Amino acid sequence: MDRRRQKARESMAAKRAEATPKEAKRQRTLARERSAARRAALTPEQAERERTLARERSAARRAALTPEQTERERSLDRQRKASRRAALTPDEIV
Repeated sequence: MDRRRQKARESMAAKRAEATPKEAKRQRTLARERSAARRAALTPEQAERERTLARERSAARRAALTPEQTERERSLDRQRKASRRAALTPDEIV
């Protein structure tokens, strides 16, 4: 399953690289809508199972990282969080 998923990701990444910015935005919007529709159709039990599987995948991926990769991930996470905080409006700040 993971090999198929990886191959699909690589294929989609290649297609996105060829797309114009407008087409890439359209594709992201469509993907978001498909994901939202799929999530909306899940029962609470299925949703919990999806969350559990995602946590397990993340834990397995993190366990396989080297210390250098771990530090790089942390650094990227800090940058993403800082960007998100910088984009908040005064009303959104709690």
